[in-house]
Amino acid sequence: MARPVPLNGTGPVVELGAGTGAVTQALLERGVRPDRLLVVERSPALVAHLSARFPELRIIQGDARNLGLFLAQEGRVDAIVSSVPLRSLPYAESRSIVEHWRTVLPTGTLIVQFTYALYGPPRHLSDDFVQLSSEVTWRNLPPARILTLKYRRPDSVPARMAAGSPP
Repeated sequence: MARPVPLNGTGPVVELGAGTGAVTQALLERGVRPDRLLVVERSPALVAHLSARFPELRIIQGDARNLGLFLAQEGRVDAIVSSVPLRSLPYAESRSIVEHWRTVLPTGTLIVQFTYALYGPPRHLSDDFVQLSSEVTWRNLPPARILTLKYRRPDSVPARMAAGSPP
């Protein structure tokens, strides 16, 4: 999950749903500077664990549906690395999270999404999320798929494409 994250950006890399910190550790080992990494986790127990494990990081107890609150002072986001179980959540909840992302993320934001759904389209994402790659990690137990996407605001779609004409 850390591989596609840009190292040369100036904006934050936001990790959503950090859990125990396995991906957090991978991001740091990949070379994401601690001052660029913003970790958001919903569980108070996991926030305490992450804070003890990574005292140099900004760790926020919060929900992915409130991402805009955490980004108010951050400027342009370079990447979102999400372990939020969008496919496991009730559809309305996952759709609410994604709709919120659409209101706060700038066009061009890279999104790396972890899912246990190995096949099929990501049902909760709209056409505004352009899939760049899909890779199955068989060594993960259970195996998981890592989707790399780029967010494209609807108003950034060329008029001929928005009207349904071929590119």
